[in-house]
Amino acid sequence: MFQGHANTILDEKGRIIVPSKFRKHILPEAGGIMNVTLGRDNCIWLFPSYEWIKVLKTVQTTNPYTTDEVSMRRRILFHADELSLDSQHRILIPQELQKLVGIKKEILLIGQIERIEIWNPDAYEKYLSDSPESYEGVMQKVMTKLYTNTQGG
Repeated sequence: MFQGHANTILDEKGRIIVPSKFRKHILPEAGGIMNVTLGRDNCIWLFPSYEWIKVLKTVQTTNPYTTDEVSMRRRILFHADELSLDSQHRILIPQELQKLVGIKKEILLIGQIERIEIWNPDAYEKYLSDSPESYEGVMQKVMTKLYTNTQGG
């Protein structure tokens, strides 16, 4: 399970080294394959191949005849790509995705349990500052709802 964050840089060829704190959670079942796509809120989502299969199965359950679901399918799959981890634990971030999320040199990686988010650090700061609610407010709403549901309320 991916958690925490790490700062890294994009090399001249557009590659990043997956930090050991994240690498250690990539199971052998991935076979050295990672999958990327455009994520939410101006970031890239990076999945080990076995987690990407779960995403594809979820996408497959959507209705291919409704506007929202067709749009979501098209967008998530349009930007999807399969990447190989090389012997130095590097992956090549597709240039199109780099451009879309404004990645230049510095990169912020954020663990999100089953995936890693790849951010331009400035875009992440903007995302945080533009959030209408505080961390505490969101935490209270979400965790209270979860707690109530697990307590039978």
